[in-house]
Amino acid sequence: MQNKNQAAETDSIVDAYWTLLSIEGQDVQRPQNTKTAFIRFEERESRVVGFTGCNRFFGKYELGEESLKLSQLGSTRMACPDMEQENKIMDVLSRVDSYRVAGDVLTLFSKGTAVAMFMSGTEQSIDNEVEENVTIEVDSVGIY
Repeated sequence: MQNKNQAAETDSIVDAYWTLLSIEGQDVQRPQNTKTAFIRFEERESRVVGFTGCNRFFGKYELGEESLKLSQLGSTRMACPDMEQENKIMDVLSRVDSYRVAGDVLTLFSKGTAVAMFMSGTEQSIDNEVEENVTIEVDSVGIY
């Protein structure tokens, strides 16, 4: 049975946007004119969805106190200049078996080794980066 802290931690990864910071210890660079890679665990139907920086991905997840298993992973199949990051992300996601949340950082693990780190974000912060391949500048007053 989960205590309140564990339940809050589990709930905190669901229905949030998590933007990719690093994969297998390497910082991730966002390709020009695209959105940031992200993952989202949707409570409805235990679906996982996201974006690799090139293609959208989707699947199912099972979440425990510290365990996390992704299954039935699939993705769109657009060709992109940097398929290396795409392939690495999909490989890592298929191996994830646990997770930890510390503040606003989600770390995914495979066999006790950190394989990916994400920072909490919002749909708006991801969508504001690129809209129809046009960079949008945002300041504290508004969008230009």
